[in-house]
Order: sequence, then C-alpha cells, then structure tokens
Amino acid sequence: MDNSILLPTDFSKNSWLAIQYAIKLFEDKKCTFYILNAYSKETHGLDSLTLLNPDEAFNNLSELRSRQCLGDILIKLSRLKNNKNHKFHLVSESTLLLSAVKNLNKEIQFNMIVMGARGMGNKKGKSYGKNTLEILKHIRKCPVLVVPTKVDFSHPKEIVLTTNFNTKIKSSEIKYLVEIAKLSNASIQVLSLSPTHKLSFEQKRNKVFIRTQLKEVAYNFNSLKNVKMAIALSCFVEIRNSNMISFIDKKPSFLERLGFGQLSLSKLGYYADVPVLALHSK
Repeated sequence: MDNSILLPTDFSKNSWLAIQYAIKLFEDKKCTFYILNAYSKETHGLDSLTLLNPDEAFNNLSELRSRQCLGDILIKLSRLKNNKNHKFHLVSESTLLLSAVKNLNKEIQFNMIVMGARGMGNKKGKSYGKNTLEILKHIRKCPVLVVPTKVDFSHPKEIVLTTNFNTKIKSSEIKYLVEIAKLSNASIQVLSLSPTHKLSFEQKRNKVFIRTQLKEVAYNFNSLKNVKMAIALSCFVEIRNSNMISFIDKKPSFLERLGFGQLSLSKLGYYADVPVLALHSK
C-alpha cells in the first residue's frame, strides 16, 4: 500500500527543500505525494470588511499565481531522477493553510506531513514559522516532519527520540519513526532526563511500550540529569552528529491553545540543520 504524504508549500526556498528531502527520504518506498498550496487574503481590523465584497481581481491573481507556481514545481520535479515508486498530485486551495490541511487530511488520511521549518513570510532567526507551529498545534491525526533551512539530504543514520515517558505515543505514529529508521538503517537513541530507578509506574509502562515498538531496529536508552531538555538535546545531537530529532507532541493545553506558554517544539529549541519529527500522544 502506498504512503500518502502531504507537502505544503508557499513556494519559498525552505518548502522546496522540504519537498526534496521527503522525496529523498522515501526514495525506496511507494509514495503518493500531495503538494498543497493554500492562498488566502488575511484580514485584520477594518480590512475584514472586504469579506462583504470580495476582491475578484485579487482572487483571480492569487489563483493564477498558485497554479503557475505549482506548475513550476512540477517542472522542477521532472528534472530530478525519475522514481517509479513516486506519484505526485498538485492541489491549489483558496483558503487558509490550516483549513486546507484539515480538509484534505479528512479526505485522504495522510501517513505524514512534511513541511519547511519556516516559510516565505517569516523573518530570519532562530524560530519556527507561524504556519509550522499552527499545523503542529492543530493537526494531530498524523506525524509531522519539520525540515529546516540547512538540511543535509543524506539519509539519517541516528535518530534521537526525546521523551520523559509521561505520555504514550500512538502506535500508529511511532511505526513511521521505525519505518524511517529501517529505510535508512538508522539507530534510534531514546533520550530522557529521568533515570530508570526514579520512573513512576506509568513512566515504566510507557518505556516498555516504546521498547516493544522499537524491536525491529537498533536502539538505546540514554538519560541525562540536572539539565534542561533543550540544552541536553542540543548537546547530545551535536556531540553524536545525530541526523533527526523526534519528540512526543502532547496535546496543547487550553492556555497553550489560547497562545499562553510554549508548544513542545518551541521548548526543544530551534535546529537549523536537523529535521524534527513530531509524534502525537494518545
């Protein structure tokens, strides 16, 4: 059965890098890639009055640009090495990106979403883009792989799964982490801040669950103490030259959904050259 993978794009350099990374990562798997561009005029304050009288010229130009730029991506894809395992569909939607992803995901039920760490409208800096964080916050039915601006296109040889064992990963999602490891012959290094002898019963049970899910690949459990996770993870990845980070993205609290507090990805810090795979908890 083919994997169905969604590739959102705003035609930025980073979104094109994410598309290329996904194609490389799954080069030996049968995949159907859906390349999505969503265009919509954002309205604030008095500008919202335009909703009462839509600007047809704007809509027509936006639709034309969307379709033309998707066509340009198709031309770029045709110049890449032909892969009989891969099929591509282009999707242009006149709506906000989050709405387009939600609607398309209901219809197709993607195995994974692969997108850039930041888009065309984001300022340079050590932070993830608004659309990326929105997708992570609201799309919880499939894993999301975030590809940074300085990504290395080689297959990952070591993937770090960071967890405190407080939440249980969906088995339907961790299997894609295992699949990536098997495709790349990569090991999985589980990193936590809790020594085994200090784990609660629930944490021990979740650790056993992870162990059973990883039995088809090489893995190790690692623990660090007296340090914040962002610092521990950054040092661990840098010292070992790890090629991918994965974390369990717990459902945002009520306050986090209102914009108070950081999302899990933000708490881990920003990685300019390491892809990050968000797995959702049960």
